[in-house]
Amino acid sequence: MLDRRSSKKMAKYKNYLKGKGGEEMARDFLAKKGYQIVEMNYENKIGEIDLIIIDKDWLVFVEVKLKVGDKFGNPEDMINKKKLSQIKRVAESYLVLEKKVAKKFKKYRIDAVCIMLNEDETLERITHYDNIY
Repeated sequence: MLDRRSSKKMAKYKNYLKGKGGEEMARDFLAKKGYQIVEMNYENKIGEIDLIIIDKDWLVFVEVKLKVGDKFGNPEDMINKKKLSQIKRVAESYLVLEKKVAKKFKKYRIDAVCIMLNEDETLERITHYDNIY
């Protein structure tokens, strides 16, 4: 029998897997739209960015949010000022730490891909928002 801690760990792990699945869906969606994928799950000591892509002459930092069902709101509801500020800090540190890549781009922006799954985990919608910050 699972104790409470094991149950919480299992729930966290399931959420982690759903998040990774959402990131893969977003990557595939953006690649089909013609964006070039630079990195997935970029991480440094400041934080993490789900996807880094190229859109013509833009370097784009993408936040991916996934929700199953709408009981607890939409994925868009999960992107608040604090989250945007964190993404901006990580993006700016990326530009400093990854000078080779950063030199190629004069502009950068932050986008979001929001994914809504039905309760049976089939895709309801996937929406790409440009320049959210």
